[in-house]
Amino acid sequence: MPRNRTRLAAAGLALVGAATMTGVAAGTAHAGTSGFYVSLQPNSNVRTGPFVVARLLANTGPTVDRFYMDGVCYLEGDRVTAGGYTTDIWYRGTVFDSASPATYRTAWVWGGNVNIGKDPSDSVDQC
Repeated sequence: MPRNRTRLAAAGLALVGAATMTGVAAGTAHAGTSGFYVSLQPNSNVRTGPFVVARLLANTGPTVDRFYMDGVCYLEGDRVTAGGYTTDIWYRGTVFDSASPATYRTAWVWGGNVNIGKDPSDSVDQC
Protein backbone atom coordinates (compact mmCIF):
# COMPACT_ATOMS: atom_id res chain seq x y z
CA MET A 1 0.00 0.00 0.00
CA PRO A 2 1.51 3.40 -0.87
CA ARG A 3 2.61 5.55 2.04
CA ASN A 4 -0.21 8.15 1.65
CA ARG A 5 -2.93 5.50 1.62
CA THR A 6 -1.43 3.88 4.70
CA ARG A 7 -1.54 7.23 6.54
CA LEU A 8 -5.13 7.87 5.44
CA ALA A 9 -6.21 4.40 6.52
CA ALA A 10 -4.55 4.85 9.91
CA ALA A 11 -6.19 8.28 10.34
CA GLY A 12 -9.57 6.82 9.43
CA LEU A 13 -9.22 4.03 11.96
CA ALA A 14 -8.24 6.56 14.63
CA LEU A 15 -11.33 8.66 13.86
CA VAL A 16 -13.61 5.62 13.99
CA GLY A 17 -12.08 4.59 17.31
CA ALA A 18 -12.52 8.07 18.78
CA ALA A 19 -16.11 8.35 17.57
CA THR A 20 -16.90 4.93 18.97
CA MET A 21 -15.51 5.88 22.38
CA THR A 22 -17.73 8.97 22.51
CA GLY A 23 -20.80 7.12 21.31
CA VAL A 24 -21.21 9.35 18.26
CA ALA A 25 -20.80 6.88 15.43
CA ALA A 26 -21.73 3.56 16.99
CA GLY A 27 -24.86 2.37 18.65
CA THR A 28 -28.54 2.95 18.34
CA ALA A 29 -31.44 4.83 19.85
CA HIS A 30 -34.89 3.38 19.27
CA ALA A 31 -38.45 3.74 20.47
CA GLY A 32 -38.99 1.74 23.65
CA THR A 33 -41.61 1.26 26.33
CA SER A 34 -40.88 4.60 27.96
CA GLY A 35 -40.18 6.58 24.80
CA PHE A 36 -36.85 5.25 23.55
CA TYR A 37 -33.92 3.05 24.43
CA VAL A 38 -30.21 3.37 23.72
CA SER A 39 -27.39 0.91 23.25
CA LEU A 40 -24.32 0.87 25.44
CA GLN A 41 -20.70 0.78 24.39
CA PRO A 42 -18.77 -2.48 24.77
CA ASN A 43 -16.95 -2.85 28.10
CA SER A 44 -19.19 -0.34 29.89
CA ASN A 45 -19.71 -0.56 33.63
CA VAL A 46 -23.29 -0.68 34.92
CA ARG A 47 -23.40 0.70 38.48
CA THR A 48 -25.76 1.35 41.41
CA GLY A 49 -25.10 5.13 41.35
CA PRO A 50 -23.54 7.90 39.25
CA PHE A 51 -20.10 7.47 40.83
CA VAL A 52 -17.06 5.39 39.93
CA VAL A 53 -17.05 3.94 43.46
CA ALA A 54 -20.71 2.82 43.24
CA ARG A 55 -21.20 -0.95 43.33
CA LEU A 56 -20.65 -2.64 39.96
CA LEU A 57 -23.76 -4.49 38.75
CA ALA A 58 -22.36 -5.67 35.41
CA ASN A 59 -19.86 -5.01 32.65
CA THR A 60 -21.21 -5.11 29.11
CA GLY A 61 -18.23 -7.07 27.80
CA PRO A 62 -16.82 -6.85 24.28
CA THR A 63 -20.02 -7.43 22.27
CA VAL A 64 -21.40 -4.44 20.34
CA ASP A 65 -25.14 -3.62 20.58
CA ARG A 66 -25.83 -6.34 23.17
CA PHE A 67 -26.86 -4.13 26.10
CA TYR A 68 -29.66 -1.55 25.95
CA MET A 69 -30.97 1.04 28.39
CA ASP A 70 -34.64 2.07 28.67
CA GLY A 71 -36.49 4.59 30.84
CA VAL A 72 -33.50 6.91 30.74
CA CYS A 73 -32.93 10.14 32.67
CA TYR A 74 -29.66 11.87 33.61
CA LEU A 75 -27.85 13.52 36.52
CA GLU A 76 -24.43 15.00 37.10
CA GLY A 77 -22.13 12.60 38.91
CA ASP A 78 -18.42 11.84 38.93
CA ARG A 79 -16.45 13.48 36.11
CA VAL A 80 -14.78 10.73 34.08
CA THR A 81 -12.30 10.93 31.22
CA ALA A 82 -11.89 7.92 28.93
CA GLY A 83 -10.84 7.64 25.31
CA GLY A 84 -10.22 11.39 25.14
CA TYR A 85 -13.83 12.17 26.18
CA THR A 86 -14.76 13.85 29.48
CA THR A 87 -18.21 14.26 31.02
CA ASP A 88 -19.89 14.25 34.43
CA ILE A 89 -23.25 13.17 32.98
CA TRP A 90 -24.56 9.76 34.04
CA TYR A 91 -27.71 8.09 32.73
CA ARG A 92 -30.13 6.11 34.90
CA GLY A 93 -32.56 3.53 33.61
CA THR A 94 -33.17 -0.17 33.21
CA VAL A 95 -30.34 -2.02 31.46
CA PHE A 96 -31.22 -5.13 29.45
CA ASP A 97 -28.85 -7.83 28.20
CA SER A 98 -30.28 -8.93 24.84
CA ALA A 99 -28.39 -12.25 25.02
CA SER A 100 -29.70 -13.30 28.44
CA PRO A 101 -32.61 -12.63 30.78
CA ALA A 102 -30.43 -10.29 32.89
CA THR A 103 -32.11 -6.98 33.74
CA TYR A 104 -30.64 -4.24 35.95
CA ARG A 105 -33.23 -1.79 37.25
CA THR A 106 -32.31 1.70 38.45
CA ALA A 107 -28.85 1.21 36.95
CA TRP A 108 -26.39 3.99 36.16
CA VAL A 109 -24.01 4.24 33.18
CA TRP A 110 -21.45 7.00 32.54
CA GLY A 111 -22.44 9.26 29.63
CA GLY A 112 -19.39 8.37 27.53
CA ASN A 113 -20.64 4.78 27.38
CA VAL A 114 -24.24 5.55 26.37
CA ASN A 115 -24.81 5.89 22.61
CA ILE A 116 -27.00 8.93 22.80
CA GLY A 117 -25.05 11.73 21.10
CA LYS A 118 -24.11 14.62 23.36
CA ASP A 119 -24.18 14.83 27.14
CA PRO A 120 -26.72 15.56 28.34
CA SER A 121 -28.90 14.49 25.45
CA ASP A 122 -31.72 16.84 24.40
CA SER A 123 -33.93 13.72 24.24
CA VAL A 124 -33.56 12.91 27.94
CA ASP A 125 -35.00 14.65 31.01
CA GLN A 126 -33.05 15.28 34.18
CA CYS A 127 -33.80 12.73 36.93
